[in-house]
Amino acid sequence: MKRNIISIILMVMILFAAFLGWFAQDIAYYFADHLFYQDPFKTLIVVTIISISLFIISFVMNTILLAKQKVNPKIYTTLLLANVFIGFFVSFWSLFVLAMWWG
Repeated sequence: MKRNIISIILMVMILFAAFLGWFAQDIAYYFADHLFYQDPFKTLIVVTIISISLFIISFVMNTILLAKQKVNPKIYTTLLLANVFIGFFVSFWSLFVLAMWWG
């Protein structure tokens, strides 16, 4: 049961990082309009860094859990592939949007 909860937490972390990376520009505009009244570029940088960091943290946690034999190798492979493919494309998109903002 505990192994399933750990896998679910890692998958939610990957999906949350994907959400942050994909909608980073919208989040930056929302924060600028409603919450912080700051330059949206600063918020975009923070959201992009958080998104990429969550993908890296998820990968590291997944690898540590495999080394401690807390995760089944089949689940590890599935989470690793999801993290790599989703993380690559979403991070590429986030960095592309950030580069376009830089001008």
